[in-house]
Amino acid sequence: MANFPGNTEWVAEVVPDLAARLDPFIVDTEDVDDELIEVFIDEIKRLSGELSDGVERNDGEMVRRAAHSIKGMGGTIGLPEISVLGLEIEHRAAAEQLVDTRPLVDALANWMAHFC
Repeated sequence: MANFPGNTEWVAEVVPDLAARLDPFIVDTEDVDDELIEVFIDEIKRLSGELSDGVERNDGEMVRRAAHSIKGMGGTIGLPEISVLGLEIEHRAAAEQLVDTRPLVDALANWMAHFC
């Protein structure tokens, strides 16, 4: 699939139990085409911006909504680790632990800087 990395080490650094949480988000990606990848990249960039803005504004609902969307997108594109990261951010935002989401949001931004 496209130019996305095959390792999940960067997510495992911020979500230590990643391996145990991937299965619900793994889907067959045989039919993922370039157009879907382009849509994913555009959306992940937009949603990452919303995550950062939400954390800066201390807006838990904004963070939760963006993370929820990211959770749904990762597995669809063949990146279940992105879904687990979105789920973790969503849970922390719902628990009003926004300060704890910053390392996760930063990890996503760093990944995007290298691969999107």
